[in-house]
Parts: sequence; structure tokens; C-alpha cells
Amino acid sequence: MTRSGIQITQDGWRQLELGADMPTRGQFRVFDPALNTAHGTALLAIDAAGLRHVLVPVTADFPVAHDRRSGGVHLTTRPLVDASGRRQYLDLACQKTHLNNVFTHLAEEVLDLLRDGVIEPLQACRQTLQRWRELLDREASNILPTEALCGLFGELWHLVRIAKQNAAGVSAWQGPHGARHDYTVDGLALEVKTTARRDEWRFRVHGLAQLEQPRDARLYLCAMRLELNGASGSTVPDLIQAVLDADVDRLALVTRLSQIGYDQRDEAHYRQLRLDVVDWRLYEVAAPFPRLTSASFSPPGPPSGVSDVHYTIDLAASSAAPLQPETLDHLHIALAGAPHADAAGLAV
Repeated sequence: MTRSGIQITQDGWRQLELGADMPTRGQFRVFDPALNTAHGTALLAIDAAGLRHVLVPVTADFPVAHDRRSGGVHLTTRPLVDASGRRQYLDLACQKTHLNNVFTHLAEEVLDLLRDGVIEPLQACRQTLQRWRELLDREASNILPTEALCGLFGELWHLVRIAKQNAAGVSAWQGPHGARHDYTVDGLALEVKTTARRDEWRFRVHGLAQLEQPRDARLYLCAMRLELNGASGSTVPDLIQAVLDADVDRLALVTRLSQIGYDQRDEAHYRQLRLDVVDWRLYEVAAPFPRLTSASFSPPGPPSGVSDVHYTIDLAASSAAPLQPETLDHLHIALAGAPHADAAGLAV
């Protein structure tokens, strides 16, 4: 969906919710997003309880739809009466207000399919609901601490640039799925480290595998220094919106955020922390880059009785030299899998 489409959906529900009078029981207040289908105009709506709906017109003899398998979103059919008479609608309804932000993404996907006109309304609703069902039924997450939020900010900072090269590049962001490194594609991996300490280049490494070079692949590390609540900068929700503006798969992005522990219902809280990238350095993780791996020990692996190894690297005290800044542009292109990607541009 285009930026204007996203804005129309968000602004539509905001206008409905800020209206002077709430609809009475059995009624809806509706907003017209200017999306015409074969059987009339699709509508955004809220009901007397303040719950959000997407109403898609269908024929008067349309068979009854009844999907209440998800606790968060239901799909039904319902007749509605307006000044022009009685009409039949598919009703995709959010049942929990704390899911409003997630439901907005789901609704945008349905409206995209309706706008394209390539599948029937019921299929558009069912197909989209099925894709989002697992996420809608998950339990609430806890608020991310500042350190974790800084880490997420750093990863999203790269994802914005990758997605602008190729929307499908979101698939390279494998850290949320439990991968060893934050970004991985064939032959290439990127690890992102952030710190809010402006006077040092010290970063915590978790485990012996985190800076271990993948087989038949090159590993890079981007070290980033952030400033908290500076005069400029962006919030994590700002970066998420920038990724969405690149037309990535919304479910792929939101699922990854959920796996990290980022819950969109807490967006107002996350907007309170503004972050700015003060400086960054890119390294290839190879000699003489400072690190511990299983190969650092003889025989390989930590001594007997030692486990859960975590350590700190100090890049300011290391002889490893950062790569030229333009190398990061080549790296983002390669991670995006864009048609013009050129791994040769990643030469040290």
C-alpha cells in the first residue's frame, strides 16, 4: 500500500474515534477511503463499543461467512441500512482495542488486495486473516528496556536502507528468528552493535558463536554510537514506518518485531525515546578484529566446566581498521538482494 493509502486508513479511524457522538448499539460510524469494488464502496467503521471494522460490500444473496477462530479478529457477514437502503457486507472486525495497531496493518493488506481487484472480497479477507492469525492470538509482551530498544533501533536503521534497495530485503533480517547474526544472505552476514556511551567503542558480545565467521561467507560488524533524546534523531516507531513506506511485507516485519518483544500497542511509550546516530564504523570480522570463538581454545571450545561465555570488545584499543564508509552502501545492496547487487564492492 502506498504512503497515502496507509495515511488514509490511519486518519480514517482517528477521525471516527474523535467524533463528537459515538454510534448507538447496532449502528456504525463510517469513513469512506475512496475504494470502490464491484459491489460498492468499502468502508472503515467503528461500532458503539469503539471497535474497528472493515466493511466490504457483497451481493444480497452472498452466503453467510462466520469465522471466529481468532479471539482478536472475527469475519462475518451482516446487513446494514443507510439512506440508499439495505446492503450486505463482509465485516472484518477487531475484537480487542489493544490490537488496533496490528489490525490496521491487517486492514491495509485487505484494502490493497481489494484495490488490485485480483481476488474476490471473501478470499481477500480470509487469506489475510489466516496470514495474521498467529500474531493476533499472541499474548502481550513486556516493554523493552532502553538497551534492547537501542539494539532494535540499530537493526532497523540498517533495515530502512536495505528495504529502500529492495522491499524483499526484509527477509535478510534473520536475527529475530534466532539466527546467529542479525542479517544473513548467501555468502554474507552482518552483525549490529550499539552503545549509548558517546565516549567509547566498547560492545558486549554474547557467546563464542556471535563473531564466528559463517562457513563460505564474509562477516561484517557495524558498531554504532547513539545519543539518547538529543536535539535531532528518530524513534523506533519512526524507523518502522520508514520500512513500511518501502512497501515491505507488513506481516513479515510485524512478526519479526513481535519475536524481538516489540509490541505495537506500546507505541506511545516507545515514541518517548528519540535516538540519533552520532557515529558508526564498519569492520570485516577477520584478523586482526578482536574476538573469541571456539577456535580461540585448544582443543576448540571453552575449557571443561566453563560455559555461557560473554565478553566485551574495545574497538578503540584494537588494531583493526574500519572500512571505508561507502562499503556499507555496497553491503546494504548485497543484503537487499537487489538486481544490481555487487559483492565485489565489499572488498576490504
